[in-house]
Amino acid sequence: MDNLKKNIEKVIHEIDDVVEMFYQQKTKDAYIQLDSVLADLLQVIDPIHAYKVEHPDAGVDSESLTDALKETLSAMEEKDAILTADVLKYEVNEKLEMIMNVIQ
Repeated sequence: MDNLKKNIEKVIHEIDDVVEMFYQQKTKDAYIQLDSVLADLLQVIDPIHAYKVEHPDAGVDSESLTDALKETLSAMEEKDAILTADVLKYEVNEKLEMIMNVIQ
C-alpha cells in the first residue's frame, strides 16, 4: 500500500500546483494542468475503492472523495476558477489526505 500512498501524495502535490495557478489567475494553464492531474487522480480512485473493499473497517471514506470530485466538476462547468481551486484545495485534497492517513 506504500505505492498507493505515494501516488495519493503525488496527486495532492499536483493539485496544490494547479490551485496555485488558479489563484495566480493563470486560468488557462491551470485548466490544462488540471486535465493531467485528473488523469492521475483517476489512477488512484480504483485502488482506493479496492482498499476500502479489502479493509472495510479501515475507515476509508471514498464516497466523500467522490462527492468532492462532483463539486469540482460542477465548479468547472460554471467556469468559476476560484471555486474550482477552493474545492480542489479544501475538499478534494482534504479527503485525499484523510484517506492517505488511514491506509496502512
